[in-house]
Amino acid sequence: MNPETLRALAMPMLEKRGMGEDTPPQVAPLPGSSMQRTFKLHLDGLDYVLKWYPMAPTDQPDPWLTEQQFYTYLQQSGVHDNPFALGWDSESRLGLLSLLHGRAVRREEVDLPRTLSAAAFLARINQDRHVDEAKGLPGVPARESSIAAMLDAVNTFLLRGVPEPLRHIQPLTSFWEDEFSTGWHEIVQHCLSSCETLGMDASAMLQAPHAMITPGEFTFHNAIITLEHSLCFCDFDQARWGDPACIIARFFAQPDFQVKPAFLEEFLKAFSGIPDGDPLMAARLNLILPVIRIELALTTLFPNIQWEKGQLGFDPDQNGKVHLIQNLSQARQHLKAGLRSMK
Repeated sequence: MNPETLRALAMPMLEKRGMGEDTPPQVAPLPGSSMQRTFKLHLDGLDYVLKWYPMAPTDQPDPWLTEQQFYTYLQQSGVHDNPFALGWDSESRLGLLSLLHGRAVRREEVDLPRTLSAAAFLARINQDRHVDEAKGLPGVPARESSIAAMLDAVNTFLLRGVPEPLRHIQPLTSFWEDEFSTGWHEIVQHCLSSCETLGMDASAMLQAPHAMITPGEFTFHNAIITLEHSLCFCDFDQARWGDPACIIARFFAQPDFQVKPAFLEEFLKAFSGIPDGDPLMAARLNLILPVIRIELALTTLFPNIQWEKGQLGFDPDQNGKVHLIQNLSQARQHLKAGLRSMK
């Protein structure tokens, strides 16, 4: 979507709000946005965010509806230290949001205070998660329904091996057969034996009251440091319900922002007052963290992976193969981190 096309699409929504009638709005890509869906709108001396939502596959949650539902929930819950929705256009699938001025988080800025700010935000949006406005968010993914389900979801891909069209890529095949599958076997054995030692049933289903809301990709990628030096999360079109152990494990396993494991204990203290919290979350988190590392390794290699369908969604063209080779190193780092976390 280019800025001029988006501006034309947005004019009916803006005119209904009495905006842009005298001065044409200026639309430009929002710095830091790589998807060409989020733009900066400048009008009458003020700045806004204009977001376009492409049509979603019918078998997947619609980001357009999800973001609206999440902002409705935030308003009902009284969470205001984040962008807020100003208007929606169903015909053009546009959203008009407030713009918080700030900048992206740098890797070296991921310290304990900012990690605890992230924990506080996750805790706040889950204080009132059982109100009616939260029920419209997408539900818990099947693979997060239990520890066993997560193991099975990953196992689906590891057991198949490298897809036939990619087996001629020797670095990928060698990594998969010599390191990936072997390391995964160690992680499965560790997880199952630890469950037995702790008296936990790996197939026990996540209890509905223990499920938590995630704002989407809960990482520092979707956060900015405002002019007031506070941490603010945004981009909620992937918000949904999930297993809190998986949500937090992914936060600590994010590759581009190394959140120190030493911060985990303080992070978890932020959830001590959440209603209906899972009393076994910390234990389950330690069990699931190595599994999440393998999940991220797969996602690194195959960004279009479809977990519910059991499909890698790999791109067979040359660009897709180049991507695989380039990301083997990062996938290997996830595997090594997963094996280290068992010790």
